[in-house]
Amino acid sequence: MKLPQGKISGILIGSALAVLGLVAFQISWMRYSQRLSEEIFNQRVSMALCSAVENYKGGILCSSSGCSIGSAGSSGGSASASPSVNELRHDSAFNADLRKALDFYQIKLDYQLDTTEAQPAQENCCAISLPAAADADVQLSMSFPDKDSFVLGGMNIMVVATVLILLFTIAVLLMANWSLFKQKRLLQTNVDFFNNMAHEFRTPLTNMGLAVNMVARKHPELKESPLLGILKKENERLMEEVDRILHLASLDKGDHLIKKAPVPIKKMLQSVLADMAIAITERKAIVRLNDIPESWQINGDAIHLEKVFRNLLDNALKYSQLEPEITISVSEDPKGYLISFQDNGIGIPPSQCDLIFKKFQRATHSDIHDQKGFGLGLAYVKSIVELHRGSIRVKSEVNKGSRFDVCLPALN
Repeated sequence: MKLPQGKISGILIGSALAVLGLVAFQISWMRYSQRLSEEIFNQRVSMALCSAVENYKGGILCSSSGCSIGSAGSSGGSASASPSVNELRHDSAFNADLRKALDFYQIKLDYQLDTTEAQPAQENCCAISLPAAADADVQLSMSFPDKDSFVLGGMNIMVVATVLILLFTIAVLLMANWSLFKQKRLLQTNVDFFNNMAHEFRTPLTNMGLAVNMVARKHPELKESPLLGILKKENERLMEEVDRILHLASLDKGDHLIKKAPVPIKKMLQSVLADMAIAITERKAIVRLNDIPESWQINGDAIHLEKVFRNLLDNALKYSQLEPEITISVSEDPKGYLISFQDNGIGIPPSQCDLIFKKFQRATHSDIHDQKGFGLGLAYVKSIVELHRGSIRVKSEVNKGSRFDVCLPALN
């Protein structure tokens, strides 16, 4: 299947946006994880600091109301018996208790004790007010020079996993896009080959057809020759296949224009039957055209719609092991008119009903490959019907015939 250039560009843009979105999400998630790790770190430090203060010399620094983390608070203890905050900073016993508390909370970092003026409570502030200290309006705070490295070090596994996920995702998308481009180039090469081949075949086939007609005119005695008839018939068949390839190529490129005009359904189907009269007679087929009101019309390209119905009728004639019996009927449909071709042919396995509308694809059962063709007819039919904003579907059972329903919008 050929992807239009717009769809390929859309896939590339979508892939790039997906990668950027994933990168942005991972960065946001990493920042959130870092903030959460810092909050946990600050809480541990505050608990370690509070624990050290509570245990210092039997708790002389704490009043009856307890120690206040992160705020100045008020106290009712005796300040004269307690050291100042500045003295506490240099007290070896207090620093030993603080070191033990930090080790208990798995914070093995060098720290610095500082004094700051008492301030309103701040979230996750590594500071503590000492209500019983001599200078109760001063807080004891801690700082860690290597705090950032410690926090980021605890996120190593997370960072590595994030980078690996991003690299894996980017690699998969790059491989997928590379494969898409490779298939696009290969498909374009194949399409160009078939188109060039069709053009190259058209000229000699045209010359062969002219030569056959000239021979028939110059030698009237050969006009009814079976050999000359075979040459003419096979030449026409090959020309039809070449035309189908060229039509499908123009449809794929979007160069083909549908020239719409009012088309009477009954007149169009009668014209198709007249054109196919010889083939119908050769197959000894019975073709019934049900009554159709003259007023029923569709808005479409009569030339291409006639080719659509000739293809459907030709398939019904070819894929029949008995004398073909074909019924063509037209009925009103909420979306327009439903034109049905019912036959008594070999049928199609239900699993392959969608396959037959794809280029170069044919159903694979029975003796279907005894019939000539490249598998382009129904692909052309589907493309033309969809260009008319219609639809086509098939209902079939093996050895019980098939029914093709073409729905086309009404003229109004």
